[in-house]
Order: sequence, then structure tokens, then C-alpha cells
Amino acid sequence: MATMNPLEKKARSSFIKGLVIAGLIGLIGIAVLAFLIFKMNGEEKQRIAAQKQVVVLTTEVKSGDEVTSDLLKVEYANAEVATPGAISMGEFGELSEAIDEAGNILPIKVLAKIDIPAKTILTTEMLVTEEEAVTNDLRQQEYNMIILPTSLEDGETIDIRFRLPSGQDYIVLPKKKVKLADLGGTASAQTIVLNVTEDQMLVMSSVIVDAYQISGSYLYATKYTDPGLQAVATPTYVPSYETVQLISTDPNIVNEARNSLVSRYNETFNNYRSGVSNALSAIDDRTKQSAIESGTSQEIATQQSERRTYLESMYGME
Repeated sequence: MATMNPLEKKARSSFIKGLVIAGLIGLIGIAVLAFLIFKMNGEEKQRIAAQKQVVVLTTEVKSGDEVTSDLLKVEYANAEVATPGAISMGEFGELSEAIDEAGNILPIKVLAKIDIPAKTILTTEMLVTEEEAVTNDLRQQEYNMIILPTSLEDGETIDIRFRLPSGQDYIVLPKKKVKLADLGGTASAQTIVLNVTEDQMLVMSSVIVDAYQISGSYLYATKYTDPGLQAVATPTYVPSYETVQLISTDPNIVNEARNSLVSRYNETFNNYRSGVSNALSAIDDRTKQSAIESGTSQEIATQQSERRTYLESMYGME
């Protein structure tokens, strides 16, 4: 059996040692790499977890312009420094849609409250739905001739409806948030405060006169069961011809709204006004006038009485 000379033996030993050392270095390198990858993955997961989805405008919009999903893109921002009130795409979708009782998805217009530059992160404070939008002709108006639901509370949402003695029933003002009139710390049982636009004020004036003239008619409010999900009902009451003419010339009503209203009223006048017109035609003019005077007197007396109660509670006036 041949034996290795000392030089070969030493060379082989050195080779084996080199392989072992290289293997150890490789294992250490793999371990370090694995640790770094694991650490980076953990940091990435933490970074992702710390991020919040936001939506950014891709183009500038002006105050009152409609904001739609095609004008938005999704980005991510650190949750700790994200703009307060920033909304996600899902939250924007909830804002721009409603579901009716049949489960149908109904679109809701979302408007910009202010001018918003491109690349701005959207917040809830920048947006408003069309039904909540404040226009130049919006006013607070008190009404005390409407029959209210027994359990109506401040802040609830109602439709104003008008029912004739024949049973015909019309929607006058849809989806209005109610404020109960404050009589110095006590809520009024009769008077509510609604935010109404100029055209809505004229329509309400028309239906109040109709209600006063037609004995047995009923001007009342109905509550929404879930106003956040329920869409705005479509008005079916058509005001008098004189009111439609007034709306068509009233300079306080925005042109677009005025044209749309007059067009709708003219198209539906015979269909929806016929019931009211027929009821009025059966009443003589003297009876109508007397009923209007009586109803108006009662309305004024209620308002004066509640005003007196308010002043007494606030200032001790008599």
C-alpha cells in the first residue's frame, strides 16, 4: 500500500480545511442574508401595516363641481402623518352610493365644497353630497302647520307629503333634516325648522295654500327609517300655475335649477296637478278665501305664541 509523502498529506489537509472554512463562511453568509431578508420583510410588513389608503385628485376641481371616481387615484401614506380626515376609495364609494329597499344601488352626486388643486389628498371636509350642499339661496324656514310624527326627534330626516280627501297622496319636499324649534330650552311640539332653497320655499307656500283651501286635506311628515342608505324620494306634488310662473322668473333661483323645475312641472302639470285642481274646482271662491284667512291666522297666532314663550324663557319678557 502506497503512502503519501508529507508534502501531499499537508496539501490535502490544507485543501480540506479550506473547503470547511469556505463552507462555514457560506453558511454564515446564507444565515446573514436570511436574517436580512427576514428583517426587511418584517420592516416591509410593518411599513405596509402603518400605511393608510388615501385618494388623490388627478385634476383640479372647483367649488360646486362634481367629484367622481374617475378623477381619483389610490395612494398610500404613513398613517401617523396622513392628512386628518383623509378618505379611502371604499369610503368615497359609500359616500357616492345609496341602496334602496329593493337592494338597488343608486348614485349620489358628490360635490367639492371648495376649490381643490390636483394631487390633493381628499378629506371628508372637502366634500358634500348634493342633498347636503349649501347654496346661496338656502334659508332656515319655520313651519307650524305640518302634522308631525309622534316620535319625531331633532335631527331626523323626513318627507313632507300632501294628502287629498280623495286619498291621492303627493311628495312635496323629500329627505329634509328636521330641527325642532327651540323655545328657550324646550322643543316645540308644533314648529319645525327646515333648510329650504328659494324654489322649495315657493312650493311649500303653494301647498300650504292648497291645504288651507281643501277641507279634509292633510299636510304631514313621514320619517325615513335609514336616511344614510335610502335615496332621496322623487317629488310628485306640482304647485299652482301661478307658482310655476313665479319660479320661472324668480332671479333668486339658479338658472339650471329653475329651468329643470319649470320643465318638470310643465311636463307633469296635468298628471299630478289634476287631483288638486279637481278638489279646488269643487269649492267656491268665497269658501277658499275664508279657509286661507283662517289657516293663515292660526299659523300667525301659533308663531307669535311660540315667539312669546321663547322670549319669556330667555329674557323674562311678558
